[in-house]
Amino acid sequence: MKLQQINNIRPYTIQNNGYNNNNRKNNPSFGNLATGFATFLENNGFLAEFLSIDTTGMMVPRTAQGYCRNRKELGHLNYKAGREEMVRELLSGPAFFYVPMAVIAGSGILNGKAAKVEVPVLDNFGTLMKKTTVDMKNAAVTKENFVNTVINEAFNPQEYTKERNLVDRLKELMLQTVEDKPAEEGIIGKVKAYFVHSKEKKAARKEAVEILTQLNKANGKFVDGADTIMTAGKTHNISQFMNDMSNYLSGFTKKAARTSEATTTFIENFHKSTRNLRYATNIAAIAALSAFLTIIPKIYQTGKDFPGKDGLIKGTAKQDTSSSKPNNTKEVA
Repeated sequence: MKLQQINNIRPYTIQNNGYNNNNRKNNPSFGNLATGFATFLENNGFLAEFLSIDTTGMMVPRTAQGYCRNRKELGHLNYKAGREEMVRELLSGPAFFYVPMAVIAGSGILNGKAAKVEVPVLDNFGTLMKKTTVDMKNAAVTKENFVNTVINEAFNPQEYTKERNLVDRLKELMLQTVEDKPAEEGIIGKVKAYFVHSKEKKAARKEAVEILTQLNKANGKFVDGADTIMTAGKTHNISQFMNDMSNYLSGFTKKAARTSEATTTFIENFHKSTRNLRYATNIAAIAALSAFLTIIPKIYQTGKDFPGKDGLIKGTAKQDTSSSKPNNTKEVA
């Protein structure tokens, strides 16, 4: 008797797998929605996670409870209580993120995008910049040389021996991320160019995550976090790293073009002033958040009395007050 080869069965298995996958696509399940939601949280970091949990676990239930408070006594929804609960939840929870983010964004507008980069990352970039050939008056050359330094530091050919073509693709994506947005005339043109350029950068960072994950797995690097890149002895998430690198190089090259200092002196002074500015920005963000949280009660207060009292007052008026004493009460002589 002749045995059938195993690989003759594989086409049938692959076809069945394809059939099952198609069925899953055509008939989405709750599991697929849950997986998609979890992927969204993972890709968008702690901010998305907090806002999602705060919205579904705090704001929505408390707002619904406010609208339903004393509903029977009022004869309708408690609009005042519901509105107050909703405004309070919107201002208090997300404020922990939006107020500091607004301060940091304002600092970036006034002092350059490098002010948005955290201090540990700035120190890492400073080390890399000292190894980079800087052209003070040519931003494009400086950015390309810096990206080359990053690639050489992170992907040593002796350690990353496989899938070297992926390294070249990562370099292209980094260069695409750090380039300046195209100059446009008119307010509408500038706004449109901003959103188009931001979308392109986001797409480049997303592809970089996929490329780096494949590259690290092929070379057995960062098994627990395949979207990790290491430069100057520090590890970073590739998407955040590319975003920080874009902000850093934008601030660096713009100030370099206006300075008359020597290259080495400028690099030292730039990093010192940017680090100090970042510390000051952090302090300002904490102060702004503290001040905002202090005035929240005054912002969301809708009247002198708490809205939830409306129903309670009506309920109290309906109570039987015909007799001030119980019938079985005896007076003490």
